[in-house]
Amino acid sequence: MDKMNGLDFNRNMSVKEFSQHYWYKEELKRICIDCKIPSHGTKAELESKIKNYLSGKKVGDNRQKVSNIRKGVRSTKITVATKLIPEGFKFNQTAREFFANYYNVPKFKFTKEMASALREAERQGDLNMTVGDLIKIYEKGKNGEENHSIISPEEKTYQWNNFVRDFNKDTRTQCMKNKMKIAAFLWNYVKTNPGPKEYNEDLLDQFYREVEKISNAKK
Repeated sequence: MDKMNGLDFNRNMSVKEFSQHYWYKEELKRICIDCKIPSHGTKAELESKIKNYLSGKKVGDNRQKVSNIRKGVRSTKITVATKLIPEGFKFNQTAREFFANYYNVPKFKFTKEMASALREAERQGDLNMTVGDLIKIYEKGKNGEENHSIISPEEKTYQWNNFVRDFNKDTRTQCMKNKMKIAAFLWNYVKTNPGPKEYNEDLLDQFYREVEKISNAKK
């Protein structure tokens, strides 16, 4: 296979070796095509397919199964017991009216957590998740509780965004100038080297001279 992102992918590499590197979505799609496995889906889904392939596991396609189940399903009256996938639940006006009536409010706004939960159910082929489960997720968010269990794999692939977020949270970066240039410099190192694609405060010590140079440079 052609070299991608400065790296060589081969079918004999381990899952650990594959996970140590940062892959762009287009690269993942090319790998899937080369390995003759489904090449559609989100970045997280493509990574999961490739990891299963490298592990010798059967590469499933739950989204296609879900799509087949949804075909021909007519919209029915929504209740707390409505199963999301088998009964064709969608975040549409009908659903909005159900939640507005349930909470006795004039308007209801779906949350990011609710949408993530449905996407995750589709990814896993979970046929048992209900509207009642969405209600629990909504109320957890409303009460300020974090829903770590429904952070989708796709959200975890937003590595650059997460890197910048954690970089900005570091108290040592608060007064730096040219912060985004510094973050980009550090990220370029992290993404092209083995290891977690995450921000670590030790990077500031490791590249102290480079960080200082960028910080003092004229914009």
